[in-house]
Amino acid sequence: MHRSLRLGLLAAAIGIAALALAACGGSSSSSGSTGVADGSDSRIPAGAPFIDQDRLRFIPETLRVKVGETVYFKNSETALHTVNVDGKNVSGNMKKNDVFTWVFQEPGNYRITCDYHPQMKATITVDPS
Repeated sequence: MHRSLRLGLLAAAIGIAALALAACGGSSSSSGSTGVADGSDSRIPAGAPFIDQDRLRFIPETLRVKVGETVYFKNSETALHTVNVDGKNVSGNMKKNDVFTWVFQEPGNYRITCDYHPQMKATITVDPS
């Protein structure tokens, strides 16, 4: 009797956890958290390297591209954001729905931050082409 009760509670807990994880997914951005645009924003080609600025975060927080690839950044929220590459603001102020592009010319690891929100951090690894 106790064993079946425990199994039932365990199954219920697993079901609740699965629903909670599913509820956390989804985004209004042009990509989930994959770093690849899905084509839902006509300014960002499907399959392009993509970082969204949403919920005061860069999504995804890590991205890998090749030298010469264009990386797309989109501000999906009302807060102003910037794109700083290794501490230098390269985008200016980005308002909601602004899209900014940047092409990395040298291989390496680049730190991406926002002037207004110090918790926003991402790393882009650029591989030789």
